[in-house]
Amino acid sequence: MTRTEFEVLNVIVLKGMCRTGTVADVLGIPEAAAEETVAALERAELVGRADDLRLPTDAAEPALVAFAADAYRDLRSGPESDGLYERFERINAQLLHTMAAWQQLDVGGHTVANDHSDRDYDEKVINRAAKLVERLKRIAGALGEHDPRFLRYGDRLDASLDRVDRGERDYLSSPALESVHNIWFEFHEDLLRSLGKARTE
Repeated sequence: MTRTEFEVLNVIVLKGMCRTGTVADVLGIPEAAAEETVAALERAELVGRADDLRLPTDAAEPALVAFAADAYRDLRSGPESDGLYERFERINAQLLHTMAAWQQLDVGGHTVANDHSDRDYDEKVINRAAKLVERLKRIAGALGEHDPRFLRYGDRLDASLDRVDRGERDYLSSPALESVHNIWFEFHEDLLRSLGKARTE
């Protein structure tokens, strides 16, 4: 597997199912280049298709794990690996609490769904999320010294927060969009695979 094939397959596995244009957007590459690489992955039986969507085959995850074990051997054995992971785990717990606060709030001792009518409350939650994103970007920056593709996470998170700031509030947590929560989840999965870690929660 080439480096480009790894990066494209990684996006498809993280997304579960997506269009080739989405792969191109995530990686910041021309769609024609993504199409060419996806075709090669299809020939290798690592990617299948359902209409215009691409999805990983059962062989995709093991292929990514094998590639990552070789590509990130030095990173895994380096002194900063465990520290980066521990830093992420600390802010990940805070992000989960922040997303829960976005979905629900306490009213008179009772937890109710957030109808987003309290703009001040929502702004506080958004600001908390934005501060956590800045901390995650520092982790992504450190990883980017080993592989520049990690820097794309910061760009994507910034783009989603920009949309939230413009009033498109669904870009904070919607599972159907390129939301902060979705990108964060993908970073988590990518980090685990790259560092050879197992999910703890």
